[in-house]
Amino acid sequence: MAKNLRFTDTVTIASSGTVSTTVTMENNRVPLAILMPAAFSGTSVKFEASADGSNFFKVYNAGADYEATVTASKYVALNKSIMDSVKYIKLVSTSTETAARTITIISGE
Repeated sequence: MAKNLRFTDTVTIASSGTVSTTVTMENNRVPLAILMPAAFSGTSVKFEASADGSNFFKVYNAGADYEATVTASKYVALNKSIMDSVKYIKLVSTSTETAARTITIISGE
């Protein structure tokens, strides 16, 4: 059985920043994984979501921030059921980044 099509988008966390640029999940796509850059200061990434692209809110699961433990140069799978309703998304590093960081988001159906 063939897997659904996968798409990639990138977001950037600016130098001295913690919050990424926004990516839009078009055509019912769901964030499935993130590809971490070769260098990354934070040890985890949290997520902010929006229904309108302007007003962002923390993504919660079971009463706590939804968080993915990350390491530089790693493929990190996300929980599809938590991310299923996300239209606009930002990633938030748990540490200030020492340089601009580009993260790839893999999405699909």
